[in-house]
Amino acid sequence: MDVFEIVKAKLPADKLPEDILLGLIVAEVGQTILTYLNRTDMPKELAFTYANMVVDMITGENRKNDPGSQSSVSAIKEGDVQVTFVSSKVESREIATEGLLFDYSQQLNKFRKLRW
Repeated sequence: MDVFEIVKAKLPADKLPEDILLGLIVAEVGQTILTYLNRTDMPKELAFTYANMVVDMITGENRKNDPGSQSSVSAIKEGDVQVTFVSSKVESREIATEGLLFDYSQQLNKFRKLRW
């Protein structure tokens, strides 16, 4: 199985982006992995880790675009009815990718090469 098939099997159809956007996300995550590993080839043993990183990237993007998850109630005052909302911080793509790498660093470190 390749990464596209694994991602398509793991995500529900309504959360799955179009094939062109999916290809871009897969390429971006793949390049991030290769850069982190200091490699030019993708180890076949990382196929499921790679796919899980793509799924996490897509679900993170879906969460950011969901208006219901953008803000939450931080305080409610009963007298004169006052509700205070706190908006969640929206991460940039670069910060989200770095966080994604950090989450999977233990699995990726086994395939990392040293650079001299």
